[in-house]
Amino acid sequence: MRILALIFNRISAFFGLDWHMKEVLSGAFVAFTFKVLGAGLGFAFNVLLARLLGAERAGLYYLAFTVITIATVVGRMGLDNALLRFTATNAVQEKWEKVSGVYRKGIFIAVIASLVATIIVGSSASWVAKGIFSEPALVKPIRLMALAILPISLLTLHAELLKGLKRIRDAMLVQGVGVPLISISLLAFLGGPFQVTGAVTAYVCATTIVLLLSVALWRRATPKLRGVRGTFDTRLLLATSMPLLLVASMNLIMSWTDTIMLGFWIDSKSVGIYNIAMRAAMLTSFILFAVNSIVAPKFAALYAKGELEALGIVARNSTALMTVLALPILLLFILSPKFILGIFGPGFISGSNVLIILALGQFVNVATGSVGYLLMMTGYEKLMRNNIIGSAILNIILNTLLVPKYGITGAAIATAVSLAIMNLVSAGLVYWKLSIITLPIPKGAYIRAK
Repeated sequence: MRILALIFNRISAFFGLDWHMKEVLSGAFVAFTFKVLGAGLGFAFNVLLARLLGAERAGLYYLAFTVITIATVVGRMGLDNALLRFTATNAVQEKWEKVSGVYRKGIFIAVIASLVATIIVGSSASWVAKGIFSEPALVKPIRLMALAILPISLLTLHAELLKGLKRIRDAMLVQGVGVPLISISLLAFLGGPFQVTGAVTAYVCATTIVLLLSVALWRRATPKLRGVRGTFDTRLLLATSMPLLLVASMNLIMSWTDTIMLGFWIDSKSVGIYNIAMRAAMLTSFILFAVNSIVAPKFAALYAKGELEALGIVARNSTALMTVLALPILLLFILSPKFILGIFGPGFISGSNVLIILALGQFVNVATGSVGYLLMMTGYEKLMRNNIIGSAILNIILNTLLVPKYGITGAAIATAVSLAIMNLVSAGLVYWKLSIITLPIPKGAYIRAK
């Protein structure tokens, strides 16, 4: 930690950062450390899963995981970003009764929605497995994985609430480290003898344990809420969360259309190879998720206080920082894709081109900055909704055209192109509404554009 503090002080002095950016950089170091740890654990989990199950059985696991991921979006009801926004804006003004009210109402809505989603997924598992994917062996993994819908939804909301209070370490522990750490420990014992069922059981148990941890961390972070019931306008909460639910739903389509179509048109082995390459490519943008955890509540607070100039400086400087850190990872994937995928096993090397294509798409995601959060934290969530709807439609069209003919390479092209377009359009929307250029261009060019 002393080394990190020294690096932070040197960078701050060199660039002459203001206190807003110093806070972002300080929080980003914490988030980055936990994100690296979480990414390493996630990488290790995927390696162990691939080696224990092989490409075909790993494909069954990822198909079940895809179904559950879709269900958790319904379980969260778009409340993750809404709770983050309202917690951040009310906490900075010390309106603790509002924080208490938004917490109680948000969690109550999420519990009801998650239970409904669990029942629907459990009862429709046979139809999904046999009717959509033509995989009878997928029925049991889907039904078992459905038990994770409630804990995933609630632990995610608690992580966003903690971010709203600037408890970045606790939030990253819940959202980035806890689940893969416990999952990999359980998978080592359950994956071998019980195969796919063991892997799913490991994940369900991990999410349940981390949910309990997230509740404990929230209670420790909010002593001022003890005995305060508080109130919050339900209509305002839902009016904010519903557009964000659609954003999350479309984002989910962007993330999982490729996997679903590969499972429908190709086979579970291709799904396994593709998902391993995709998870490796995500390392290109993990710095974005680390920085987002600290800049999102800061965006909301600065906008609420009318400090638009400071908002622009934070957005631009954070983008430049992320781009510099992501570039070496991108180069590694471009130059040595077979080596990276060979770590998972020789059966995954055929996904080398997929890794390169997806990594390029993720790099554009990083180089445009935290544009999605800029729009959602400043009240322009409907613009983000419209953008992502168009991008999701494009993603579906491209996957429909390319997957049947080109398989996993076609899926990678469709996903990377639609992701890049979505982020570039978001950057344009940020400039249109907030007059902020997030792209890491030279300062002179920014001044001329402005």
